[in-house]
Amino acid sequence: MAASRDAESLERRQTRLGSLRARQAASRDAESPEQTRIRIDDQRARQGASRAAESPEQRQTRLGDQRARQASSRDAESSGQRQTRLGDQRARQAASRAVHWTFMEGEA
Repeated sequence: MAASRDAESLERRQTRLGSLRARQAASRDAESPEQTRIRIDDQRARQGASRAAESPEQRQTRLGDQRARQASSRDAESSGQRQTRLGDQRARQAASRAVHWTFMEGEA
């Protein structure tokens, strides 16, 4: 199977992956909230195990790749998208500060 994938054309590979993504999206659309929760919990567990097993070099590479993807995405966003992203970020930070201070007041 791997040898046949090595030989497939870029166009054919893109078509195959597009079809796979469409099937996955249809499957996710049909799942119940409980199935969604289970799928995401399982995904997080696999991701956590994978990250726990990675070497410092692999972690550095993964984080560098992630930063590059984020920078590329920010470079491609419109002014409206940027304003929305920054507004969402500010709202998350404000909510986080509120939770922190509520916790601190409870500790006092």
